[in-house]
Amino acid sequence: MKSGRLEETLVLSYRGSQLWKQVLETAKHSPAPLTFFDGTILMAPIVVLRGTKICVEFYEKLLAELKDLIQKREGAVPQEQVRIYWEGMPVWGRLRSLAGLFAENNASVVASTYCNSWVFDAFDAKDPLRSMAVAYTEIFINRGENSKLKMLDQLAGDFKVDGMVFHDSKTCFNNSNNRFGLPRRFTEQTGIPCITIDGDLNDLRFFSDGQTATRLETFIEQLAV
Repeated sequence: MKSGRLEETLVLSYRGSQLWKQVLETAKHSPAPLTFFDGTILMAPIVVLRGTKICVEFYEKLLAELKDLIQKREGAVPQEQVRIYWEGMPVWGRLRSLAGLFAENNASVVASTYCNSWVFDAFDAKDPLRSMAVAYTEIFINRGENSKLKMLDQLAGDFKVDGMVFHDSKTCFNNSNNRFGLPRRFTEQTGIPCITIDGDLNDLRFFSDGQTATRLETFIEQLAV
């Protein structure tokens, strides 16, 4: 790829990434106009079309629609009472049922580590190779435990969450951040309760619908008190 082409692509990548960041930040409003489960679908362009005009145009239109929903006070969960942070991978085979479970319990999953993984603030067309190296090495899963705690604390505060769900994805060690005491340290530092659910991003033999529903509903009920 010629230098000029690389710089042009990085300009589009940065623009798309910043628009995606703004899309996610609309959920700072209450009621949130989108949830984590919406984000796992809407993130497709920033993952597979990053660096293209199509990606930029998609998020420009999406952001305008979300801002309109905020003005109208129309939330993804209309009776939002509890705000949740999702840490870890999605359970891809249960997106619909989990989205429904939270909505039925008036809980909105307003932020996540996973969707924020596609926000690259370091991109710089004036120094493309170095800035790409920085952007791709400073993502959450490459950080130490103290840095992860600091990042979670910041996001939880920004989105005003009441509780955090850690997903222990059995076949994805790098995206399962509950295994070295992070939930406990997070609660000790912030006072925000955490729960860990067992599952997987793909292999649903590790996921129990009934057990997960019971635990999440109990957790949400406790947060709502």
